[in-house]
Amino acid sequence: VPELHRSVPEAQVFMNPDDAARRGLQRGMKVKVASRRGEVVATLETRGRNKPPIGLVFVPFFDEGRLVNKLTLDATCPISKETDFKKCAVKVTKA
Repeated sequence: VPELHRSVPEAQVFMNPDDAARRGLQRGMKVKVASRRGEVVATLETRGRNKPPIGLVFVPFFDEGRLVNKLTLDATCPISKETDFKKCAVKVTKA
């Protein structure tokens, strides 16, 4: 949707501001989100409507330049066969 891409042209890492401060990270800086399966680099956001609870981060998966689903588990639900692209353990550091 062109309107959405104009308003948010690239995916950001949404993190609770307290978590970011504990890690020495600041809003607007480039951060690396890494899991056992891969990593992506994106801009950190700590304000606004998308502030996750402490201990959680969120990275939208619309950005073709940041394949965040590559970080997630290679698993499916045994009942629905839906992929498990919703959660995984990650480490967030300065890029």
